[in-house]
Amino acid sequence: MLDSADGSGMTPSMLKSGFAALCLCLLPALVGAEEVAGKSPVIPVPQRGMEKRHAEKVAAAKAGDHDLLMIGDSITHNFEKPEYQAVWNQFFAPRKALNLGYSGGRTENTLWNLQNGELEGQHPKVVTLLIGTNNSDDANYPVVHDAGEIQKGTRAIVTLLREKLPDTKILLLKIFPRTNTYKKADGSPRGDVAKRFETNQKAGELVAELADDKSVFFLDVNHVFLKLDGTIDTAMMPDQLHPSPAGAKAWAEAMEPLLSKLFGDEPKCKPSENNAIVPVSKLEKDFYDWWQRHADVLNLANLHIQPQIVLIGDSITHFWGGIPNTPNFKPRGGKSYAQAFEGNQELNLGFGWDRTQNVLWRLDHGELDGLHPGWAIVNIGTNNFAGTKNARENTPEEIAEGVRQILLRVRAKSSGTKIILMGVFPRGEKPSDPIRSKIAELNKLLAKFGETKGITFLDITTKLTNPDGTISREIMGDFLHPTEAGYKIWGDAVMEVIRAK
Repeated sequence: MLDSADGSGMTPSMLKSGFAALCLCLLPALVGAEEVAGKSPVIPVPQRGMEKRHAEKVAAAKAGDHDLLMIGDSITHNFEKPEYQAVWNQFFAPRKALNLGYSGGRTENTLWNLQNGELEGQHPKVVTLLIGTNNSDDANYPVVHDAGEIQKGTRAIVTLLREKLPDTKILLLKIFPRTNTYKKADGSPRGDVAKRFETNQKAGELVAELADDKSVFFLDVNHVFLKLDGTIDTAMMPDQLHPSPAGAKAWAEAMEPLLSKLFGDEPKCKPSENNAIVPVSKLEKDFYDWWQRHADVLNLANLHIQPQIVLIGDSITHFWGGIPNTPNFKPRGGKSYAQAFEGNQELNLGFGWDRTQNVLWRLDHGELDGLHPGWAIVNIGTNNFAGTKNARENTPEEIAEGVRQILLRVRAKSSGTKIILMGVFPRGEKPSDPIRSKIAELNKLLAKFGETKGITFLDITTKLTNPDGTISREIMGDFLHPTEAGYKIWGDAVMEVIRAK
């Protein structure tokens, strides 16, 4: 084991002897490592090997104003490659964009670039910032920063941008997931892939705190790069670090609703025809104080509550009980809720009238951010079968895709969380009710998700119904929402799964 003051594994004598320069020759990905050795993420440092690119970007800034500046590392830099031009031309070129991505760039390099001419004469409407993954790279850099340091570096960039561009909106992107590996000459691992992943995850959560939703906004699009088991989809990220052209397009599409809103222009792509996967806030105009409940949930997160169990759903979930408390509301299953989750800190993210698209909006707006529960219980989809003037009825296939998108977001925000995916509860007194067959079809689709590692599909239909398929008022008083007795059936079933794991 080598001693080093900075924890890099490199002694001062090794650095003095030119060992770092040798590493640069052997590792092309290591851009500017010797420049950042011993440096802070907030002290501007020029990036070795990028002098020509920097000069070109300064010249481009002087040549004319741009409405969009995209600041970042190689992930952003890649948009200049021919295979990414279709995405660039669709989403960013029409907005007079300037690509300020630098392969190998870190926060300290970005600060230097911006302080040395790249913002000269610029008055952009929006700046996007995706930076930090190279700061956590313990395989290729002699100095590695932790999550808090990455946030400090990002904050310094945001502060600089606010000073230089006071009228510009800043869109912060959560650091993308990475699970790529590096090998030494003998085939052993170079660096710690799990630590890099965890550092980036935590840094992203800390960077989110920089947003004020007035001038600075935060967006997490990491779900577009994942499979249901939480691993990276190599079609989206072939090297498990850089998006492919398809991944870049998925990223641009996920960013487009907010980017278009910040620009005040027309979206550069049409929303999906499946409205069950298009995030949207409260839809129905009723007495339910949806916005206050959302605020209450975010307030609990600000209090740093770390629940072991999170429930995600609609009124069926909300009416069970738990926190956040709703004023002047008595839970319908408070006794069974307390019994089921005794000894576990829980959080109830059930909202009245919610469809899958409403849950997607809530997850995209902070309700699970920074939380890492052991379990998430997901019970959603029944309201998607109810068409109103505010949202059309969805097919089972559309709802299943909405549920899949919810599961992906849970994976992206808390990779270690185990998921219990509930089969949608039966509704309507008799099995001949037309909605029963639709629910059965949906549950068959949802059951396939349960074949994925980390996801347990749980269908308690037969426990909520009589042998002849009817529903009794003792179990569901309105043939939709469980009574205390019905909730006890649910509680017993989910805790049986949890205890078995």
